[in-house]
Amino acid sequence: MIPRSAAAVLLSGLLLTTASARVWTDTTGRKIDAEIVGLDGDQVVLNFKGKEVKLALARLSADDRKFAEEWQKTKPEEKAAPAGELSLCGTPLKADGSVNNVQEPLSAATLKKFSKADTKPSQMKLAVALPAGFDPAKPQHVMWVSAPINNEGERKSGNIGAIGGYADTATKAGWVVIAADTDQGNPRMEDNQRSEGGDLAVHKQAVEALAKAWPTFKTWKFACCGFSGGAKASFYRAGDLLACDLEVAGLFLGGCTQDMTDDAREETGFRKSGVKKVRVFISNGKTDTISTPDHASKVKDSVEAQGYGDVRLELFDGGHSLNREEFGKAMAWFKEVPAK
Repeated sequence: MIPRSAAAVLLSGLLLTTASARVWTDTTGRKIDAEIVGLDGDQVVLNFKGKEVKLALARLSADDRKFAEEWQKTKPEEKAAPAGELSLCGTPLKADGSVNNVQEPLSAATLKKFSKADTKPSQMKLAVALPAGFDPAKPQHVMWVSAPINNEGERKSGNIGAIGGYADTATKAGWVVIAADTDQGNPRMEDNQRSEGGDLAVHKQAVEALAKAWPTFKTWKFACCGFSGGAKASFYRAGDLLACDLEVAGLFLGGCTQDMTDDAREETGFRKSGVKKVRVFISNGKTDTISTPDHASKVKDSVEAQGYGDVRLELFDGGHSLNREEFGKAMAWFKEVPAK
């Protein structure tokens, strides 16, 4: 709950324009544009710029009080999962290595980030693969997948389109695997062009949805992975997670031609010191003509100069392809406790 004086300042000073939000008016005529998320006793709970704000119903206009009361009566009931059953966003999950797909409406704060974008998504989509025996009450390691975006088809396929290449290997190693998109595809544009905040907003909402389902989620350890253009996108993904104050322990870069750390930091705002604990595993084919061994070597030098933790370059016999054996090595390495 915020003090009455703070609420008055909030109401008098700001007007947020979001398509799905309601303009709320208090008894003196001051307005705030925010999304209702619930009622708490004699207060209405609003989502204002991604933050929870509580205002006394008695201070709102008669129309707003009526709207809040009707909303409470007609809102969809959240169905609790049976005891012992895993669920996310109201959808039951299987913990057998298969990919579970769920979605929820984008919040007002997330929608606002797409106000100037060519795409106008309405839903957040999550793909989650869980290892056998998964217990959300125990500490977990999470691998977050990023996909290449070389054309419009790949953008529409999204990060979820790439999760299948990693899920089996990762879940067998005991990892949770996650990819996030919108109903319009990847939150990023082709060739990883700047997302104007949409990519970060979608992943912040994904983190909050996962933390709601599994309260210890934010204490788990995370790594990011991608191949080719997906490897470059993984720098942004790591930035998203660091901006959410999550512990990023690893970055797997398969066939990567460029270090995108500076762009990712500019876009997401994570602290430069945030990469100090991130181990980077660079995997490249010896005969790769797209991402050559020379590319890989330059990426290694660049990320070392950025101040990442341990950096490891592994060359394998082969060309421009994801090597799952090397991916397995990376996951094992990310779990190791670094020597002091």
